[in-house]
Amino acid sequence: MKTTLCLLVLICSSQAMAAIGCLPGQCELPKPRPTCPPSRPSGGRPIPQLASLEINLVDSNEIKATPTGILIDSSWKNAIYDFAKKNVRHPSWGLSHAERNYQVTKILAEKEKVELDLDVLFAASFLHDLGGLKGYEVEGVDHAVRSAELAQNLLNEAGFPMEKWALVKEIILGHTYYTAAPTNKAAQLFRDADVLDFLGNIGVTRILAITQEEGTSDSTLNPTVGILNTFAKSMAEKCISESCKEIAKGRQEELLLFLRSLNKESFNGKAL
Repeated sequence: MKTTLCLLVLICSSQAMAAIGCLPGQCELPKPRPTCPPSRPSGGRPIPQLASLEINLVDSNEIKATPTGILIDSSWKNAIYDFAKKNVRHPSWGLSHAERNYQVTKILAEKEKVELDLDVLFAASFLHDLGGLKGYEVEGVDHAVRSAELAQNLLNEAGFPMEKWALVKEIILGHTYYTAAPTNKAAQLFRDADVLDFLGNIGVTRILAITQEEGTSDSTLNPTVGILNTFAKSMAEKCISESCKEIAKGRQEELLLFLRSLNKESFNGKAL
């Protein structure tokens, strides 16, 4: 994802900044998809139409499930999931990230005794990062804002019960760790799930995938390690719920253990 240039800039050395094409001061505090000059004209892909993508909206007697067991038990879920499989494609922000956010939000809700609307959770999970992906992003527009814009149209066409849209929108707009926390409990837990996905072994894997994309690396692992060090120190503090904080401790230790081992194996970071 081209917009991850900004994420690297804030943590890398000035030499690394020059290598990846951003200058100091161009970008804000580290974000998964901050506002940074994209590699394509502004405007983004037009708001997608489900019909034009030949997605099946017909009810089926067969109840399907995603790889982690999320039920696809209605025609609108089938339509949105089919759309996501074809369009929400990225190693860090794609379909697997959406599945993890859904499942971790459920785990947190059980611990916090918060009742979730699974229709709302499904819709938000599979569309919350769409506006940050190539072809859908818009220059100068935060990916959460763009995602909400795209999601409203998609869900309406798919047959989602739009009386629930307000909460879906709040979850999507409030999921980023660098903006004001949402007030709704379900939205807070979804944000917590998104925070946890930056920590632990999964966090390492995701950041490696981002920082080694073409055009974002200085040909070393220094940008990656810089981001991981920052997240290891500060990301757990972004948790809202006590359950998130509890899980974050373990994931933070995983991340710190990885960084200590990496430092040792790279001759104190001199051969990254």
